[in-house]
Amino acid sequence: MIPPLRRNGTLPPGVHRATLSELLSAFPPINQQRQILNDSVQHAVEELYKLDPTLVIFVDGSYVTKKAEPNDVDLLIISPTYSVLALVTYLDRICPVEAVSLDGNVESSLPSVIFDLFTETRRGQSKGIIELVR
Repeated sequence: MIPPLRRNGTLPPGVHRATLSELLSAFPPINQQRQILNDSVQHAVEELYKLDPTLVIFVDGSYVTKKAEPNDVDLLIISPTYSVLALVTYLDRICPVEAVSLDGNVESSLPSVIFDLFTETRRGQSKGIIELVR
């Protein structure tokens, strides 16, 4: 379940588990940019799970804030099998239009430096992250 955003527009600290459907409902397509990002994250996540249903996928960035027009969707994918190059190449081939709207990062396990970066604002304040569940 995705909790309400804080006054500063970010998720409360912690890992918030949600389905893809819950993610898309929590951040509805209120404008064309949000619609593009919702379509992109939906297609990409569905394709990633087809490739490997054991992937752990976290969603972050301005997409999961109150920002009306976020630039992209940040994904952190935990996979001991695939490198960032392999997954980016896969996404570029399977969903080239959507891949432009995504910023993908791959780590082999947690904890990771990128996970730590994703759970802090640029000002060093703790914030939440969404872990997709199936």
